[in-house]
Amino acid sequence: MSKFEYTIGKEVDLKAEWEKTLQDKGLHANLILRCMFVAMDLIYGKAREIDKFLVIEILARYPYWAWEVGSYLRLTRDYANPNFAEKSESDRAWHHIKLGRKSQDNEQWHMFILEDLMRQKGMKRRFLKHFLLPRFLAFGYYFLTRIMYRVRPAWSFDMNARFESHAEREYAQAVVDHPEWEDEEIDTEYFVYYPRVKTMADLFRRISLDERDHKFESWEEYERITGHAFKP
Repeated sequence: MSKFEYTIGKEVDLKAEWEKTLQDKGLHANLILRCMFVAMDLIYGKAREIDKFLVIEILARYPYWAWEVGSYLRLTRDYANPNFAEKSESDRAWHHIKLGRKSQDNEQWHMFILEDLMRQKGMKRRFLKHFLLPRFLAFGYYFLTRIMYRVRPAWSFDMNARFESHAEREYAQAVVDHPEWEDEEIDTEYFVYYPRVKTMADLFRRISLDERDHKFESWEEYERITGHAFKP
C-alpha cells in the first residue's frame, strides 16, 4: 500500500490541493537540475508563461521513455543470455516499462493541450526557442537519464522526483501569477485524452497535481529499489 495519496484519475478539490502545493517547500534540486532551471530562465525568461511550460513538458517525457527503453534493453540482455533469466529482474523491468508508459502519456497530453492553447491564442512559435533549443535540451536530457538508468536506476528516479517537484510548484505558482486565468474559459479537442476543466487556472492546478503524482511515483520507486529512505 502506498504511503502517498495519488490524484490522477480521481475527482479532487483542485483549489484545496493547489493550496497544499503552494505551502510545500518542494524537493532539493541537485546541481544538474539547478543548471537546467537557470538555463530555462535565461532562454525563456523567469515569467511563468505557456510557451515555457510547453518546453518543460517536452523535457518531462524523456526520463519515462528512458526507463521504458532501458528496461526493454535489460530484458533483451537477460533473455539473450546463456543463463536463464530471473523472474525478479524481469518483474522489475516490466514494472518500469508500465510506469514509463503511463507517465509519458500523461506528460504528452499536457503537451498537446498547451500547444493547442498557444495556437488558439495566436502565440507565435520561434525557430530558436520553440524548435531548435527544445530538441537540443531534450536530446541531452534523454541521454543523461538513459546513462543514469543504465548505471544506477536509483539516480534516475531520484532526479526525476526532484524535476517533477519543481514542475509541480511552477504550475501552481503560475496560477498565482495570472489571476486573470480564473475567469479564462478554455476548451480543446485534446480533452478527449485528459480530464476536462473549465478554466486556464484549473488546467494548471490539474497539471500541477499530475506532476505531484509523478514525483511521488519516482520517490516510491527510489525507496523500493534501494531500500533506503528518500532524502527530500
